Amino acid sequence: MKSNLLENIKWYHDANAEARQEPGIYHSFLKCLATALSYIEGNLDPVALMGNSAFAFRIFINEKMCPSAMSVFDFSTLLPAAIEQAGYQAIYIARYWNETQQEAAKQAEAHAAIVEGINRSVPAIVWDIAAAEWGLITGYDLENKTYHALSHNGQPAQLPFEKLGHNGINILSVTIPGTANQRPRSERLHNAVRAAVHHAEQKEWMDRPQYQDGLPAYDLWASLLEKWAMIAEAGREKNLNPEIRDFATYYAGHHYSARCYAREYLKSMANGNEWMLKAASCYEDVASALKPVWDYFSQANPINANKLNSLSADIKRAKIAEAEGINFLKKYLNNV
Repeated sequence: MKSNLLENIKWYHDANAEARQEPGIYHSFLKCLATALSYIEGNLDPVALMGNSAFAFRIFINEKMCPSAMSVFDFSTLLPAAIEQAGYQAIYIARYWNETQQEAAKQAEAHAAIVEGINRSVPAIVWDIAAAEWGLITGYDLENKTYHALSHNGQPAQLPFEKLGHNGINILSVTIPGTANQRPRSERLHNAVRAAVHHAEQKEWMDRPQYQDGLPAYDLWASLLEKWAMIAEAGREKNLNPEIRDFATYYAGHHYSARCYAREYLKSMANGNEWMLKAASCYEDVASALKPVWDYFSQANPINANKLNSLSADIKRAKIAEAEGINFLKKYLNNV
């Protein structure tokens, strides 16, 4: 087959989250995975996807509020695990910037896997299609040596074959759902809760100290808003990176939306379990504390030092509530 394009792929939107005036799935890898699974299965439970993948419980903060934080984690561990927790075997091909001797072989391997996936009507989730985010490859044209794609915001894009893994950031990362793995609900829940605890305790890889994850990430996030407030109070707003508001919105959208899913996931999976219900209540408090941060930065509000300090206090409250929730999740793990 010289060319194949998957038709009628609709970029995923969580209508229930939007009805609650929540951002919905925000992380570009999970957005791509939601779109792919919705296309494959014909429907999707976004709460289960975010919860089972444990991305509902993750937080990544950079010391300068750089948006790169959302991709500074161990791709080779977390991305295949998200596919497996969604109920599929994971096909994963990767090559990092320091593995130059493997470039040609890995690119060829990834291309073959992408073509095989498209031919069985499964799109590929690929890093850096049109930006330093994840996108979807939805088709190929062997004659023109071009992939058809959707970028991280659902917009149509094209990627020359030669640019796979070389489109600005020299990293190859291709993740494709394989056959169903029949992983039971109880195993998915246990894996998700264990991952949530490990992440909170900084037991997942992270490029520290420039980046922070888990519970300490809340402290760094709060301190960034406090520094911004000091600059605003001194009338030195012009010294701020002009993109800082966009970065702040990006952070708020990721982490508020994630905790909304954590709240819903724990409620849906509790099945009367005391510790899960208590953890769900804590994550409801986390989401409530982060809502003002999202509300402020998602609107074109003027910079105000008092408001920034108030939002910093909200973030600190979120950390306290999440720490309590993690303790309840530990008790759940110790009693199942």
